[in-house]
Amino acid sequence: MPGLSEQRLPFARDGWERRELSLSFDGKGSHERLPILVTVLAYGAAKDRPSFVPDLTSADAVLLLESGDAALDAQVASAVDEALAKRLGSPPRIVEQAKGHSADVLKTALREAVKRAVKALKTGELNEFWKQSVRTASAAHDAAVFGPLTIEKMTSQPSGELVAFMLRVVQGRARRAVASGRVPNAEAYGRCLSARWQRLLAVHVLETLVADAGVAALFGAPDHRAMEREEVTFALAGLKRMGAPKKAALVERALAVAREAKLWEGAADELAAKVLEELSAHFYAVDDEPLRVRLEEDIRKAPEDFTLGAYED
Repeated sequence: MPGLSEQRLPFARDGWERRELSLSFDGKGSHERLPILVTVLAYGAAKDRPSFVPDLTSADAVLLLESGDAALDAQVASAVDEALAKRLGSPPRIVEQAKGHSADVLKTALREAVKRAVKALKTGELNEFWKQSVRTASAAHDAAVFGPLTIEKMTSQPSGELVAFMLRVVQGRARRAVASGRVPNAEAYGRCLSARWQRLLAVHVLETLVADAGVAALFGAPDHRAMEREEVTFALAGLKRMGAPKKAALVERALAVAREAKLWEGAADELAAKVLEELSAHFYAVDDEPLRVRLEEDIRKAPEDFTLGAYED
C-alpha cells in the first residue's frame, strides 16, 4: 500500500506474523496542519490458526481485511469485538472492514478508521483510555524491569526473546541507578553485577561492535576505546564458555595482532589493519555460532546465576 513504510523487521511467532508500519496523513483542519502519524501493527494468521486475534488492549482502532470466508470473517469480527470490550477506560469501538485488497480500498478504510479515532480524541472519548493504557504499560514495565528477576520469570520468556528481555532489565536498572546518583554511568552499574552478568553484557557489546565496525573497533587508543582490554578478555571467556570456539579463536588472533602492532597504545599499522579486516570477514562468515542463540542457551542452563532482587533506589 503506497505511503506505508516498514519500521521494524517482521516478527513471527507460532501461528502468526506481525509487521510494524507507519503512515502519515496530512491534517485538514486549522489546528491540524501537522501530519497525522499512524502506527500500524499488521497481523497475519497462519493456516492452522485462521481465527487468531492479537492483543488489542492498547488499540485505538481495528481494520479487518476480508479473507473470502464469510463464516471465518464473522468469527474473527466477533472475537475482535470481545477483545475491544475489555479495554480500560471504555473507549469507543472503532472497527472498519476493507471489502477487497486493492491499495485504494485499504487506504480508504484506513483513512476512515483514523478519522474516527481523531474525532474520538477531539471529543475526549479516548482520553481516559490513553491514560489507563499508559499506566498499565508503565506498571507492566516496572514490574518486569524493577521487580525481582526470578528463575521463573526468565524461563517463562518465549524462545528467542530471553536475551532481549535480560538486556531490557539491566539497561533499565542502569538508567535508574544513574538518574538516582547511585553510580556515575551505566558501565559502572554493569561492573556491580555478577561475573555471569558481566560476561553476558561483554559478549553482547562485542557482537554489536564487530557487526557495526569490524574487529578493529575493539582495539582503539586509550581515549577512543569502545571496549577496555579486560572487557574484551571477559567477552572472549564468554564466547568460549557458551560454545562459540570459532569466533573466540578469531578474537584471540585479533588480540595477538593488536598487541604486536601496539594498537592498544594508539599506533597505526597498515598491515595490522588489513589482517583485522580479514578477521572481520571470517567472523561474519561463521554462520553456525549465532551468539544470541548461544547466549540464551547459556542463560537457560543456569538461570539461578542471573537472578536479581527487586530494585530499590
